[in-house]
Amino acid sequence: MSFEIPLFPLSVVLFPGMQLPLHIFEPRYRLMAERALAGDSTFGVALLVEGHEGQPDTVPAEVGCSTEITEATRLPDGRINLMTVGRRRFRVLSTRRQDGYLIGSCEWLDDQHAQAQRTQAEGAQAEGAQAEGLQREPATALARRVRMLLGTYLASLARNANLSPRDLDALDVPRDPLQLSMWVASIITLPNEQKQKLLELSSTQARLQAEQEFLLRGEIVQKAYARRGRQPQDEGDEDGPFARFVSIN
Repeated sequence: MSFEIPLFPLSVVLFPGMQLPLHIFEPRYRLMAERALAGDSTFGVALLVEGHEGQPDTVPAEVGCSTEITEATRLPDGRINLMTVGRRRFRVLSTRRQDGYLIGSCEWLDDQHAQAQRTQAEGAQAEGAQAEGLQREPATALARRVRMLLGTYLASLARNANLSPRDLDALDVPRDPLQLSMWVASIITLPNEQKQKLLELSSTQARLQAEQEFLLRGEIVQKAYARRGRQPQDEGDEDGPFARFVSIN
């Protein structure tokens, strides 16, 4: 079933559970924000694929994420500071303009196992639970590996930045495969185009597999950067720790 949602095209890929602070200054988006605040406090964020932020005729990506306003601060000149959090992904079917901003006709996009869970809940519970267990097992095993690799990767980042490493539990890293895949996608250093591909995947397992590769390669980069930091640098060398980071392809 389709629904309509205001769209805010931005140069960012928003994932469910990801916090997104926004400074709203354009009149059209101030109007959009005020209408959201007067309603369900929700609008959609989608990666800008054509045009520039703040300009007309922008084109959003086909898949975005709804975001809920959790805090709003109105400034004397009419600008608004918002704290929002990503909620649920959607696919844009068509768009229209209203008062200068886009309204998208959309449908929700869920991972395959999440769709199966909803179907099973409506059917025979015993058989559904068994099928879910069989379906989730590969993603659960992948989630354990990704969580382990994430700990190693973040520890390397902390060492290279001369920071004290923190335990994953202290960082409130999810254990649920779907939530973990979204959490990792939101924090890992990747170009927006690659993050968008992670957002568009409809398989938790496929997303975790891609992130496993990213983290493995990222750890190699961090180790190389650490070794390089102990060696003399060539003058004018501007490579950083992510200068040759990964590709999703």
